[in-house]
Amino acid sequence: MPINSPEKLFLHELSDMYDAEQKIAKMLPAMAKECDNSQVKSAFEHHEQETQQQIQNLEQCFQILGSKPEKAQCAAVAGMKQEHDTFLKEDPSKEILALFDLGGASKTEYYEMASYKGLIENANLMGQKQVADLLQENYKQEEAMAKKVEKISAQLGQQISQKAK
Repeated sequence: MPINSPEKLFLHELSDMYDAEQKIAKMLPAMAKECDNSQVKSAFEHHEQETQQQIQNLEQCFQILGSKPEKAQCAAVAGMKQEHDTFLKEDPSKEILALFDLGGASKTEYYEMASYKGLIENANLMGQKQVADLLQENYKQEEAMAKKVEKISAQLGQQISQKAK
């Protein structure tokens, strides 16, 4: 189906985020299992719960718009998963893997925030306030999680650096 209108582009990008959130929801439990650090594990488990809520919010957006998600593939999140899987082959220590996973989570949060920001703007331009509000909920959760993983990453990085001295 050709994308030849702002509405079709919006649905395509919304579908892309729907796929992204589903991929992330599958990755988070595995990342939580990789961690020995209870703070990191807890952050990933909490983010998995938020991601499930974000998926529900996206499903509500499609319902409001009277549409269904397209078969979109989020290449960005697939690429981040591939980067993670490739790094695992380097046989990192548990601490270094936790630090890497936190960095990956931060990259993911910023990708999601940029995506949601554009979707919110376009939903507002289309007069879809209810859709924009649901997307704003997701944006705020992503923003809070980005701050959380950055804080944990800084603390863990400092601990690892002090051990190495």
